[in-house]
Amino acid sequence: MSAKRFSAFVLGLLVLFSSAFAGTARADDPPGGGPVEQTPLGPITALDKDLLVKVRLAGLWEMPMGEEAKTRAASQRVKDVGAQLASDHMFLDERVVRLAGQMGVALPDEANADQQSWMAEMRSRTGAAFDDSFANRLRAAHGSIFPAIGTVRANTRNEAIRQFAQVCNQIVLKHMTLLESTNMVTDMGLSKPVAAGAQPARGTVTADPLRTSQAVGQTGPNPLTVLLMCLAGAVVTLGILRLLRPKTDVK
Repeated sequence: MSAKRFSAFVLGLLVLFSSAFAGTARADDPPGGGPVEQTPLGPITALDKDLLVKVRLAGLWEMPMGEEAKTRAASQRVKDVGAQLASDHMFLDERVVRLAGQMGVALPDEANADQQSWMAEMRSRTGAAFDDSFANRLRAAHGSIFPAIGTVRANTRNEAIRQFAQVCNQIVLKHMTLLESTNMVTDMGLSKPVAAGAQPARGTVTADPLRTSQAVGQTGPNPLTVLLMCLAGAVVTLGILRLLRPKTDVK
């Protein structure tokens, strides 16, 4: 292979791999992906805004169900836990509404479809049946938002969001502990939350869907790309050795 042909070959490989890596996430991309927005309280990302929305949604159904636990529950422990959750979410709701208003982040005014299905399920029950639904639906919901809060706390560049995430982290951990103290939490309460009437997959581990989807593009090149890189490296090495091999005179 001549030097010119070898150079053209290496250039082709570089073009191939530059396109292969074009879609991979960079280490300096902002957490949460997407553009960083400027607000009166500093920059925020999509992940920051998502936390505000999730906390608001949690309050929209956990406050009323905590209040209703006082009359629907059979267990005094569930009644006490419900009262504490309602009080804490009232505290969080006041702050998330104020913070979102200062940052220009739109918040929902009603619970989402899954949350409404959980409320409907609980309101159709009283006594021990209510206790079971309350402990497991709320434990699953708190387990789902907990890793999302930790992600924002660790990655946000906004001081106001960081302080809010810190408070949320402490309260959600407290709530999970309280719900577990009822001794009514089963596999359903430790799995990813699903709409009432749907069955959670066995062996599932609670995870934040937003964070999981973002992590897919941040784990580096896929195995096929790695294999192609190895093959390209071998070819380049052989080409270099061939160019450097002493030429023998032909007689």
